[in-house]
Amino acid sequence: MQPSNVCWSLTIWMVQLALTVLTVQAKNCTKPIGGANMVLSDAFITQETFVDGANVTFQCAIGYASTGWSPPVTCTAGVWSEVKLKCERKSCGNPGEVMNGQFNISGGILFGDQAVATCNTGYVLVGSGVRTCMAGGWDGRVPVCEVVKCGKPPNIVNGGPVVPPDDTYDYGSVVQYDCEKDYTLVGTKYITCSENGEFQPAPPACKMVSCPPPVVENGVRIDGRPPYTYMSFVTYRCNAGYEMEGQASLTCKIEGWSAPYPTCKDTNNNAGKIVGNVGGVLVPSLLLYLSLLLLH
Repeated sequence: MQPSNVCWSLTIWMVQLALTVLTVQAKNCTKPIGGANMVLSDAFITQETFVDGANVTFQCAIGYASTGWSPPVTCTAGVWSEVKLKCERKSCGNPGEVMNGQFNISGGILFGDQAVATCNTGYVLVGSGVRTCMAGGWDGRVPVCEVVKCGKPPNIVNGGPVVPPDDTYDYGSVVQYDCEKDYTLVGTKYITCSENGEFQPAPPACKMVSCPPPVVENGVRIDGRPPYTYMSFVTYRCNAGYEMEGQASLTCKIEGWSAPYPTCKDTNNNAGKIVGNVGGVLVPSLLLYLSLLLLH
């Protein structure tokens, strides 16, 4: 081959190579695709084709934030460089302090998470108890926990006014009952405003308590006089020659006497029994003893 032909062939090949390189370098890029939770920056969002050498940037989607600086991506021969941007959910931080309550943030405090408010015992939630973490922070307001209130406690028959008298009572408030003269309080003296807005336990009653005079044969009352009202007491002793079985003292309670009536038993176990005869006649032991004394 002549040198001129070789040079000519080499020249043609170099021209073709240059055209090929220029063609590759001049290839445009389509719209780049970013990673999770990101979008093209506003300046490029509507553009569909990008010339060779173009630089574009991505930004994090609403509710997400960049974990650090990232360079733009570049179109080179129809191919985009790697996207370095990383986006994570934004944190909304503390949802606020609830007076007499608290937020449950076990579900998280990042974008899209919810914090749920609960009130302490004896308090009720006013307003929405749920706050959602949005792009600009927590939505809504910190709710309010108001104290539970009870209305007037029930009146009781033959009872005086409750202490203290009021129209409403806060949770935990205690009221006291008393009865009119000659009546006895049956039940608890104090009731409390509970978390459900009702007084607990049930109010007491005022009852006229009276116990009948005990009957103790062969005994005598030595203390306590009728009438026997609530907590009155009476005490008995037995006559000579008798021994008491049971309690000597009784107390008048709401349900009656505190114990059964006592009894007086004859201490001479043989009294009234036939144990011998005098002159052919059977007599009790005491009479036999007296008869023997007379015979002597």
